[in-house]
Amino acid sequence: MSQYKTNKENILKKENQPKTNTTNKTNTIKTTNNKDQQEDKSLWFSKVMNNHPELKNLRERVVPVSRAESFGRIFGVGKEETKKKLTKITITQLIMQHLMVNGLREQMKILEKESNIKYQPRYLRESRLQELIRIAIKNVDFVWNQTFKEENNNLKKNASSGISLIDHFHSLGLQEKDDDENELVNIWDDESTDNIIYKESDNNNEKEETKQIQAASLNKLVELLTHEKGRNVNDTKTFVMTYQSFTTPKILLTKLIQRFHIPQKYEKILKNKKKLIQFRVCNFLKFWITDYFEDFQPKLLPELIDFIDNSIRKADMTKMAQNLKENIERKMKEMNETKKFNFSQPPPDPILPKNVFSPKLSLFDVDEEEIARQLTLLEFDIYSKIKPSELLKLAWSKPKLRHKAPNVIKMIQSFNTLSVWTATVILQHDRVKDRGKIITKLIKIADYFRELNNFNGLMSILSGLGSSGIHRLKHSFNEVPSRYLDDYFELETDLSSEKSYSHYRKLIVQTIPPCIPYFALCLTDLTFLEDGNKDMIGDLINFSKRKLIYDLINDIQKYQPSGYNFHPVHQIVCLLENLPNMDESELYTRSLKVEPRDSKREDLL
Repeated sequence: MSQYKTNKENILKKENQPKTNTTNKTNTIKTTNNKDQQEDKSLWFSKVMNNHPELKNLRERVVPVSRAESFGRIFGVGKEETKKKLTKITITQLIMQHLMVNGLREQMKILEKESNIKYQPRYLRESRLQELIRIAIKNVDFVWNQTFKEENNNLKKNASSGISLIDHFHSLGLQEKDDDENELVNIWDDESTDNIIYKESDNNNEKEETKQIQAASLNKLVELLTHEKGRNVNDTKTFVMTYQSFTTPKILLTKLIQRFHIPQKYEKILKNKKKLIQFRVCNFLKFWITDYFEDFQPKLLPELIDFIDNSIRKADMTKMAQNLKENIERKMKEMNETKKFNFSQPPPDPILPKNVFSPKLSLFDVDEEEIARQLTLLEFDIYSKIKPSELLKLAWSKPKLRHKAPNVIKMIQSFNTLSVWTATVILQHDRVKDRGKIITKLIKIADYFRELNNFNGLMSILSGLGSSGIHRLKHSFNEVPSRYLDDYFELETDLSSEKSYSHYRKLIVQTIPPCIPYFALCLTDLTFLEDGNKDMIGDLINFSKRKLIYDLINDIQKYQPSGYNFHPVHQIVCLLENLPNMDESELYTRSLKVEPRDSKREDLL
């Protein structure tokens, strides 16, 4: 700090020098020719930075571009390699894919024509260019903030000794480190005898392939699921849905490749079982590709295709290889298509207000049923995109894993936004009668949610109406017609938390899709299950726990295939995507203001 203080004093002294010095300096510049003047101007900034290292230091701390430049100078990692890879074609392809992901097909075609570079479909759901830029900025920020604390000399020493940038990330804990595949025992070399525990059974003569697995090693699980005698299909479904809670897609693919390549020393022992095992591996792959193709994107896809072309096809399994390639091509095509639901009837006409095109359109102008429809469409769009991997290891609740659960987090945010808006829109009104009208409108919306089987939206409204700032507004609730209050109490009963939401659980079982379940309860159930069961039994994977997780996630997913048959109304959607929200403390303060404690009706507006 003393150095910064001294430098700051020097700068102030220079600024407080007599004006005559400044004038003389200006006159000197005026007498120089234009070329010298241009050179002075162009060098001015670099001279200031060199003469005042404390300014350069500060600038590099706060300006990302400068930070990135200095970062590159210190580490000097991968420059030439990066330049070779970032060719004009590569960059153009990244831009084209970005345009396609964002639906800008015409712009992509124009770029393709003008650049004479043909677009090669990558079939990713997200922009690869955007992802790379985001990762680059994040990595530079993290590493710079950590390494800036050290002496520059030490940093240069590390760089010159050949330190790997990836290793540096790992050492700082900034990047999740995959298990080292070299440390994993090859599935055919694993001679462990205590690598599996079966559940106890009354049938002592039960065959191995029908026994229920309680816990096992990864190698043993892969072996059993690709056993020549076959395996219960539910075990395969459980494994493929939950494997990312104990391993990675990369390692799983490696294990399947190991299993397929039977060592020569085992071929005589297995005899005619070799083809059966390889066939089971291919069937497992087919299921994995069909139901969880996103696990291969984008890193593993080339390795998978290489395995199909150079191993499966060459093992005299041409038809199977072709079938797998067709599956991949179909899934790649599907990933670039907007998900559509097939309905047997056309959607009902939307209930539009007369001023639907007015810039002054308000939600109070819109019919309650149409508000419920449009909110349900927005919520279902998020709910339908939730993948099983987002629900593993409580990813949504852990800072290091939150990036793995984007749609779960959106679902939580949607619920909270609607709940807080419910309270906000009531307390925005000063008059008791106006608050009563808004409460009535909200109860109507909640009732339509119930008709639409949107239990998540219904609970959002009930949560807002039951919040501390709203529940106490007895005079406002007295303005609500009795028949709507009866509806409100009935809805509260349907989603009562008594006996662990027993009434709601019975309702949801009987519900015919389309439906949006009460999502917070789903997450609560998952939390209890995760916290109440160990991940491992000794050194073995607790497969019984994964079966419980599979059942729960399956229940969450079962309504995703059936969409809602309504027309989205752009004008109403825009209003619903920008709902006003007050802070929780602000809501309660406002509540006390509009209806003070022990207030009488005649004393209020």
